Amino acid sequence: MPRKKRPLERDIGVVRDARLVVVASEDTHAVEQYFGRFRTRRVQFRVLPTEDGCSSPADVVARLDRYKDEFQIGDDDQLWACFDTDHWVQSNHIQNLVETIKCCKQKGYRLAISHPCFELWLLLHFDDFVPSSQLRCIEVISLLRQVVGGYQKSQVHRLPIDAEKVVQAVSRAKAIDTTDEPIPSSPTTRVYLLIEELRAQEAISLV
Repeated sequence: MPRKKRPLERDIGVVRDARLVVVASEDTHAVEQYFGRFRTRRVQFRVLPTEDGCSSPADVVARLDRYKDEFQIGDDDQLWACFDTDHWVQSNHIQNLVETIKCCKQKGYRLAISHPCFELWLLLHFDDFVPSSQLRCIEVISLLRQVVGGYQKSQVHRLPIDAEKVVQAVSRAKAIDTTDEPIPSSPTTRVYLLIEELRAQEAISLV
């Protein structure tokens, strides 16, 4: 079966040669709503959230595989896997995570790994952060709720995020990403890698 054309939405002003950036995440709401804030004529995002509880790193990669098989993906298009390490770094899961990361690199998928979870990236929009190797996702969410006065995964679109806060989050995330470990061993979020690349190309703006 022939692949479908790249699914760009012409009715929102996307240019014909716009790059397609596909982000598959293990989250159901947060990642999709976060990237839904960005508008551009040069890049169009497609976020592939978790459905039916299929949220393992391998499930995330499988979602990218299916998308790539279905649509015509150009050389300039990018496919990103957005992982949380969370409990996947525990002894009974770590090897699966290692193999999944290796698979992503072989397939040319880019990685935006957060240790322990995506909420750390959100937290860095509002507050400086001192890494602790023992920090768990539930603790990150608690910190986020403290600084924003409440947080729900299904209502990320309500967070008071503006362009200045995104710039601050990138700076803070870079400051705590101090190693080149494929799987960070201390709290780190590499979502900034995607944001920084697109900002450098003046490819995204925040409404």
